[in-house]
Amino acid sequence: MKINEELNLEVYSEFPSAEEALSPLHEFDIKDSPLSERNVEKRRLLEKCSDYYDSLYDFRSRFFRAYRYYRGQQWSDTIKNDDGDNVTEEEHILSKGKLPFIQNIIRQQGKSLIGLFRQNQSKPTVVTRRKDTQGIGDMLTNALQSTHYLNRMKKLDARNFEIAMLSGAAIFKQTYQFFPERNLEDIYTEIVNPARIGFNSDIEDPRLNDLRLVFEIIDAPKDEVVATFANTEKEAELIRSWYDYTGREEMIETLGLSSDNLESLDFYLTFDNTKYRVFEVWEKKGEWRLYAHDYADGTSGVTDYTKEEIEQENDRRRTLEQIHGVKIPLITYSDMYYQYWHVSYLTPFGDVLYEGESIYEHGEHPYTMMLYPLVNGEVWGLVEDVIDQQRYINRLISLMDFIMGSSAKGVLVVPEDVIPEDMDLDDIAEEWSKFDGVIKIKTKPGYEKMMPQQIVAKAANIGAEEMLTLQFKLIEQIFGTSGAMQGHDAKSNTPASLYLQQSQNSTINSRDFMEEYSDFLATRDRKSVKLIQQFYNDERYIATGGKSFSSDSMYYDPGKAKNIDFDIQVQYGMDSPVYRQHLEEVLMDMLNNQHINIKMFLQHSSLPFAESLLKTIDSYEQQAAGGQLTPEMQQQLQAQFQEQAGQMAPNNQQVSKAMEIMQPQRQMQSA
Repeated sequence: MKINEELNLEVYSEFPSAEEALSPLHEFDIKDSPLSERNVEKRRLLEKCSDYYDSLYDFRSRFFRAYRYYRGQQWSDTIKNDDGDNVTEEEHILSKGKLPFIQNIIRQQGKSLIGLFRQNQSKPTVVTRRKDTQGIGDMLTNALQSTHYLNRMKKLDARNFEIAMLSGAAIFKQTYQFFPERNLEDIYTEIVNPARIGFNSDIEDPRLNDLRLVFEIIDAPKDEVVATFANTEKEAELIRSWYDYTGREEMIETLGLSSDNLESLDFYLTFDNTKYRVFEVWEKKGEWRLYAHDYADGTSGVTDYTKEEIEQENDRRRTLEQIHGVKIPLITYSDMYYQYWHVSYLTPFGDVLYEGESIYEHGEHPYTMMLYPLVNGEVWGLVEDVIDQQRYINRLISLMDFIMGSSAKGVLVVPEDVIPEDMDLDDIAEEWSKFDGVIKIKTKPGYEKMMPQQIVAKAANIGAEEMLTLQFKLIEQIFGTSGAMQGHDAKSNTPASLYLQQSQNSTINSRDFMEEYSDFLATRDRKSVKLIQQFYNDERYIATGGKSFSSDSMYYDPGKAKNIDFDIQVQYGMDSPVYRQHLEEVLMDMLNNQHINIKMFLQHSSLPFAESLLKTIDSYEQQAAGGQLTPEMQQQLQAQFQEQAGQMAPNNQQVSKAMEIMQPQRQMQSA
């Protein structure tokens, strides 16, 4: 609710300022006693989180198994050998004197899907629900895309897409913090690995509306933890004392650049003694609160004023109504059971570093999650669907290698009776291997036809090659990555329309996953816009929108953006070369038919020199009388256009046509 200055009624403000948000220990008293009631309560909370974390063990195990196959460690599954001992498949194969061959098809198919995602990477657009506020929507779109540029979101989206393929889960975390390298405060987005996240594992709603508890296991450098949660030297010493339970010197027991660190992650303890373990726990709580609706300004919401204070304000309004004879709306109120998200930052022993209600105006936790497909409460990635095909491919390749290795290859059979007295088998083998070798033999009566002969045995055809081809096709069909989608050469006499149709149809299998991930990104961006509305309290200039935005949208005005109802639309292919080429063709067709002039063309063109040439035209128009360009100015513009366009490919039809239109005899009207 807002502050009604006219009636002098201060209404409860639910959310702190950006400065308070950046200081988690703002007006928070750390308890000195580690055995306080709060500490016992938080220990129980950690035990609940530990139970949920253990319940997700199967999910994490399948995630890391899919990762190992994706990484190429495809003989790492554990089996029992002949002695009953647990060994990996690789160790078992080596003990039999064979080599475990690997043909990593999963990784290549995964790279194809990542390439498809990057090629059609989306660009979010903020759409306001009222037509007269769409200019504000453009301003918010520009601000949102600037946060994408600041956080290098294209890279993060692709890497999180890869994690989602392996695990079926993708998690982003969005906060508001200071960027030292840019000397500014802005929205900060990071990827949270599924191995470090936990939640109530009884969820069934794909929209995650039944999420009640979500927590993250954070290992941060000691000084960073102290700097974040301590406001005084006394608080810093207290925090260090909470973590001084090992008595060991600082040492690192983790493996560098290895997934084993996450796969062997312990809930309570970190193997890196240079870091502190912090638990960020978000709970959905509820309590009875007072809900008020001020009809004087239309604001409503939960307030911390008491009923007596609101009645005093209503009495004051009734008095003013009698004095002035003007009807003054009153404040109505009622009790309601209010649900909210509560956060606790805890040590492994339940000590409270910070706790409080969500500081975000969106009223939720900072995490955006995708759990796919969440059918009957189960989650799995695309890679898990093709593990059996990958295992069979490796088995077939190993079998074919064994068959070829055990087959006869160039074995020379020499009858013992025909070996000359002045030669032995070594001499015969040496002569046999020469391209001009001659072997002398001496036959006995009845053995004239018994000549030395070479035996080459062809490997038995047991259908291994056909089965191998079948498994390759199955993986392509499951992943939805056919040769047409990957850009392989089409068969002879294949029409271009058919090849394009094959390419489009090949992505049907992965369409559901792509759409789910797109919805996940839209949810994240919607939360980002809420953070922008909350924390962008100062006017700022954001020039990252490109030509599709007006100059007014480049200037962020927090007064206009507050309390604007909006929605997020995700448009595909806005940055792809195919889309830009199609756009240039449409613009050029409109220019040729004189539906637009050259200035309009340059305003929407993606040609690299369009912006500089447009500025030149604007400069000349300011000098020209009545907005018309003189022939001399047109010749100068044509020369500049030809000089800049000459650096592009000679066969670029768009540039060639535009150069023709720039001829002096064509008069260019101002836009």
